[in-house]
Amino acid sequence: MTAKYIMMFFILLLLATSASGAVRLGETPVQNALQAEIAYDNVEPVRVRFQAWGDDDFGGSGQQLISGSKSVFKAALFSTLIPGGGQYYLGKRKTARYFFAAEALTWLGYFSFNTYGNWRQDDYIAYAATHANADLAGKNDEFLTWVGFYNNIREFNSFGRAWDPDRPYLPDTPENHWEWKTDDERQTYRDLKNRSLEAFRRSDFMIGVAILGRVVSVIDAVRSARRMSRRIDMDFSDVGQNRSVKLSVDPFSMRRQVCLTFYPGF
Repeated sequence: MTAKYIMMFFILLLLATSASGAVRLGETPVQNALQAEIAYDNVEPVRVRFQAWGDDDFGGSGQQLISGSKSVFKAALFSTLIPGGGQYYLGKRKTARYFFAAEALTWLGYFSFNTYGNWRQDDYIAYAATHANADLAGKNDEFLTWVGFYNNIREFNSFGRAWDPDRPYLPDTPENHWEWKTDDERQTYRDLKNRSLEAFRRSDFMIGVAILGRVVSVIDAVRSARRMSRRIDMDFSDVGQNRSVKLSVDPFSMRRQVCLTFYPGF
């Protein structure tokens, strides 16, 4: 709180000085030469930017100097490539870290679920080979499902007609044969297969989460870039060469930024 009061007092003091008129030394030949050189070379004024404590980039632990405008297109592009990229480009480092962490967790979840699904797929294929003498390598998902619902190919070709008369018969060849000894073994196969399918569904869901994260990041980056571009400049001195102090505030910025610009008095 003490730092804020000191800064407010400093700003009020500068405003009072600018309104009442500053005491200037009489013009000298050296001063006139310096003014002409500055006007000729178009030297940029010295700018000092003050920013309130509690900045997003420092977690409330310090100050940051910010200068220059940011491109809305670049912010959106960086957030499209990786969530948080646009926020990092805009200087919102703390927000960017949240997006980076969410993106890392999303892809970690995707690869974890996908790997687990492949493990369970290998398990139920090996289980069917051991307990039903079935060769499921290279078979499509429909055939894998039939193996879990029927005890053997004969049951499939006979009882299956009652449920789906238009379904074609399976060719009675060795590669299409399977034979479950008990219903419990067939149920175990189905449980392993369902776990695999559930893991693959969750991995697909993680892809959707990754896409959603990019959409949210792009929207936030675009809004932040546009908010940073809206500035209200208030001049408290003459517009001509004698202007010495300029105060700029940005009420739309979440950073509560205040900019004081000091112009050389010579």
